[in-house]
Amino acid sequence: MKKYSLNKNIRKYKIMEKHIELTKTGNYLAARNLLLLLRNGRVRLGLGDEDWETESCLEDIGCPVSYSRDGYGATFRI
Repeated sequence: MKKYSLNKNIRKYKIMEKHIELTKTGNYLAARNLLLLLRNGRVRLGLGDEDWETESCLEDIGCPVSYSRDGYGATFRI
């Protein structure tokens, strides 16, 4: 169980670092998506440009993802 929580905490810190980076570069909408993920534990992303950028960041970090049936949405969890 501790191994799982350690991986989860590492992902949280990586998301926080990415949020700071996106905020400094002025990409506020993608940074907002990451902040929603940290606050709620999950975030649903669509097909927009900011959502795509957020999705690529979260895939690199290794967050678990589930896609909707129609393929137009992705839900990421910490």
